[in-house]
Amino acid sequence: MAETMHKGSCHCGKVRYEVTMDLDRPVLACNCSICQRKGTLLGFVPADAFRLLSGKDDVTDYQFGTRNIHHLFCSTCGGTSFATGTAP
Repeated sequence: MAETMHKGSCHCGKVRYEVTMDLDRPVLACNCSICQRKGTLLGFVPADAFRLLSGKDDVTDYQFGTRNIHHLFCSTCGGTSFATGTAP
């Protein structure tokens, strides 16, 4: 599958985004305590492949451990849609 644009959001729809990625690429089952509890699978894209459409002021940032990842979630519904990080 080629890279395609996909749309996503939190549960209530306040935080909306578009991301261009190939869904056939491998994902990572993160072993941190947050992702393990949620069963999160992570797909990585460069920053220019992601565009936040709405909700910039509606996300809350949570960091822990090495603080390399910004776990962003909707401050209204608590839905986690994406994260940003400093690692490659």
